[in-house]
Amino acid sequence: MSIFKLYLFGSPRLERAGVAVKIARRKALALLSYLAATRKLHARDSLATLFWPDYSQSEARVALSRHLSYLNKLLVDEVLVLEGESVALRDGFWLDVTEFTEVLAAHPTVTAGDLPADLSTVQAAIDLYQADFLAGFTLPDCP
Repeated sequence: MSIFKLYLFGSPRLERAGVAVKIARRKALALLSYLAATRKLHARDSLATLFWPDYSQSEARVALSRHLSYLNKLLVDEVLVLEGESVALRDGFWLDVTEFTEVLAAHPTVTAGDLPADLSTVQAAIDLYQADFLAGFTLPDCP
């Protein structure tokens, strides 16, 4: 089980071993959320362009490096995969959206006749869904 839990239903929040972790930089939280939700390797240039669209490419790369460094120091457990020109989040980082999807995928068709047997599964999915994805979270300078 992962020491980190990231919740993206509702206002995003991060926990480490059950304790809230404050991420002071909104863009760092957005970057972490994006890496967690997409679960793949991203080119640094793509991330820089996505999160700093109004910057020159070199300025955007510097900003990305600063935010990745900030996250690395904050997370301390080498949660980020930084391989040359690529960035990703290591496997094992718990995410409510992934858990929600897996719970529902395990029970694609729940009928009224099956409901008592699957009630705990349905309730688990309902409990995870606190609010809309990233509800109330915006970055005005990003698309």
